[in-house]
Order: sequence, then structure tokens, then C-alpha cells
Amino acid sequence: MRRSSPVRVSRRSLVLPTAAILAFLVLRPAGAVHESTNTLVFAPVPGSPAPTATGTGVVDFRGEPEPESKWVATFRFAGLAPATAYAVAVQGRFGADGSAEADAFTEVCAFRTGDDGAGGCWYYVRAMRRLGAAQLRLDGADGPPVLQATRAPGGPGSITSQPNRFSPSPVASPLASPAATPASPVSR
Repeated sequence: MRRSSPVRVSRRSLVLPTAAILAFLVLRPAGAVHESTNTLVFAPVPGSPAPTATGTGVVDFRGEPEPESKWVATFRFAGLAPATAYAVAVQGRFGADGSAEADAFTEVCAFRTGDDGAGGCWYYVRAMRRLGAAQLRLDGADGPPVLQATRAPGGPGSITSQPNRFSPSPVASPLASPAATPASPVSR
């Protein structure tokens, strides 16, 4: 019986494939923050025609990568002018980062308030590249803003996100260490 000689692999020949795998794991993009269940709390914008109006919304990610992502958006508002047309518009739904489309507000859904000044709308949405701000606008997406929800500190309004079953899983990097937070001092 003939014995085969062992295969020798040099360390140098393993460096490139190992580096490529590590680079993929470290550089692979994680899902966007908004690819989750987003809770919106609307507040009046400065100079709002309805300074006591309130609103809430949920924009729920339902899977698929861009540009085919799926969403369910629902909104409810109170304290608005009765029997008046409004639209909910999202900033940056389309377009590459830094483009004019990324700064534009696009209508998601529209409604007409009842005699009590309350109303809402919902819609199945395809494609939403980002969700940094949403506004309730008078008379359609091109109308003046009335209420706003935003991720920007200081508002008006707020948008918070919680992962759901469709959210992309974060990818842990074997090379990264946990980032320091204000509550955890950095040791030197």
C-alpha cells in the first residue's frame, strides 16, 4: 500500500483568503436603522396652522432589499381643521445619498379630516431608502407642513425604531470591539 505524502500549506498562502473573509465580515453593510418597526410621534412645526394638533404613526418594515422593500404605514391625527385635505410625506424615500431626490418629500398617503378635525390614512409602500423625517402637509405633499416627526435631535416630533422579524440581523465583526457609550467610560 502506497502512502501519500501530507499536503503542506504555507502560512503565506492562507493570508490572502483569510484577509478577504475578514474584510467581507467587517465591511458587509448592516441593515439601515429604519428597516424595522418605526414609531412616529408628530409635533407642530414652527408657524403651524394647527399648533395644538397631534399625531402618531407606525411605518413597519416587511422585508425585501431596496428598491423592492415592503412597508405598511399607518397614521392618525387629531386637532386639525375639520373637513380639510392632508397628506403624509416622507423625506428621502428615493434617490442616492446627497441627491435632490434624497432631500425631497414624497407623499405616502392622504386623507380628509372629519367634522371633529381627526383623520388618518394607511398604505402599503414599496421602496423606502430612508426614513429620517415625515410631515403632515396641508392640501397634499406640496402643501405647507403642519406636523413633523424626525430622527433629528430637538424635533419637532420623534421617530424611534425597534427591530422586527423582518429586520436585517446586525453582523458582528470579529475585529471590532464594543464602542464606548456615555454611560460606559473608556478605560486607558
